Amino acid sequence: MLPRICSKLKIKYCFSTILLIYLLDFFGIFTHLFELNFDKTFNYPINGDILTYVYQLRNGQRPDKEPINLYNYDFLLNAEDKCKDDDRNISPKIMFIVKSALENFDKRNAIRHTWGYERRFSDVNIRTVFSSGRSANPRDNVQKLIDLESQSYHDIVQSDFIDTYHNNTIKTIMGFKWCITYCPRAKFYMFVDDDYYVSAKNLLKYIRNPVNYPEYLEEADEALRKLARRLNSNQNQSDAQLNNDYRLRNMRQIGLDMELPGDVKLFSGFVFQSAPHRHRSSKWYVSLGEYPWHMWPTYVTAGAFLLSHEALFDMYYASMFTKHFRFDDIFLGIVALKTGIEPLHSDEFHFHKLAFLGPPSYKYVLASHGYTDPEEMTKTWSEIRAAGYA
Repeated sequence: MLPRICSKLKIKYCFSTILLIYLLDFFGIFTHLFELNFDKTFNYPINGDILTYVYQLRNGQRPDKEPINLYNYDFLLNAEDKCKDDDRNISPKIMFIVKSALENFDKRNAIRHTWGYERRFSDVNIRTVFSSGRSANPRDNVQKLIDLESQSYHDIVQSDFIDTYHNNTIKTIMGFKWCITYCPRAKFYMFVDDDYYVSAKNLLKYIRNPVNYPEYLEEADEALRKLARRLNSNQNQSDAQLNNDYRLRNMRQIGLDMELPGDVKLFSGFVFQSAPHRHRSSKWYVSLGEYPWHMWPTYVTAGAFLLSHEALFDMYYASMFTKHFRFDDIFLGIVALKTGIEPLHSDEFHFHKLAFLGPPSYKYVLASHGYTDPEEMTKTWSEIRAAGYA
């Protein structure tokens, strides 16, 4: 009897041990033991003088090392006239590249009539295109509808890859490629998912002084309040003198006359520093073979990010010498690191949905995720625009 009990206990302990080992492996505990230290050993392929290769490609030269990553997908629809006006090249201030799923017709329409509306400002050129891949099912009717949409609005950029979540890096880099091919003189490029609210008005303010946004605007508001108090208390001072005094103070102290130099390499959005997911149940699970380091490079969430002209060009050509990675935000973080571009964080890029508590709650917001209902997005944008913040 006693040997039988001992045998059963051994089986129980053996089973428990096996289960524990399985769970530890499933949740990545063992994997963490074998990760490499990012700060000491990060060296993502390929190796070499990436900036020299970028310079060579940008200047029409043959690079010292052959690219490994050309993303040679054809444009099925290219909106090639988007950055042309009466056969004359123009230079958009902001080029919106909206990453959109094929079936999201209502979202695209809402964006066309709200924050992506190209005639929003009479004195500023803004352009909007919608970027996607193709359907995995060639027999569905979505492509016919996409073709009709393109004929109606001339703003669809479609590339010949399957439009799935794990092809987001391809979608993003094909967006880069389209910008360089068809809109190479825009000053800034905003990549954004189609479930975002965006304030074009605030973006134009942001690119004047991104490091001090929105503080420099808050200082402007305070200056206006002080001016109002002076107008009430100094009736003998001429309005012209007060206005001139305010204008000089305003421009000198808060930089409203600033314009970023053309060679600035701006890569901005909501910046993260985080670690890879090693538990196998995660949507973002990554094996050691795919990425062996214990931390990601500093990266910008890919739902909404802003690039200056120079940053986009450098990062596009550097991507050709960077091993493909399926998460686009991580891939761009690696590319930025290779090119020496430091991502700039702004709290006003909201990667979660910011609660709308009336227009003042969105006074300085640049972008907010979570607007899956195009009617809600339209209503919210309309209210904010009426208050002067969109």
